[in-house]
Amino acid sequence: MNRAEIDGKKIDDGDYVIIDSQNCEAKDGEVVLSVIDGMANIKKFSVDEENNQIVLVSESTQNFPPIYIHQDDDYMINGKVIQVIKKPSTRIGKIGHQ
Repeated sequence: MNRAEIDGKKIDDGDYVIIDSQNCEAKDGEVVLSVIDGMANIKKFSVDEENNQIVLVSESTQNFPPIYIHQDDDYMINGKVIQVIKKPSTRIGKIGHQ
């Protein structure tokens, strides 16, 4: 999801995301935490009205195929991604030296 952007921050490997679990009504284009057959994932929610299905899209530089959700799938929205907390930098710098 390293191309997905939440409040100007991209979701990179090792980052934390804050989920609003009270907001389970996803709108087209929102980034959500969903659970499919007991497996959690973070994807962009999209509605394919023509085919009457939900499509979960990975906004990543890697080529992950979309996930197509049908009415009989074991699927739920567990919340909306509302914030990204970047992983701490592991670089050690010298403070106070010029």
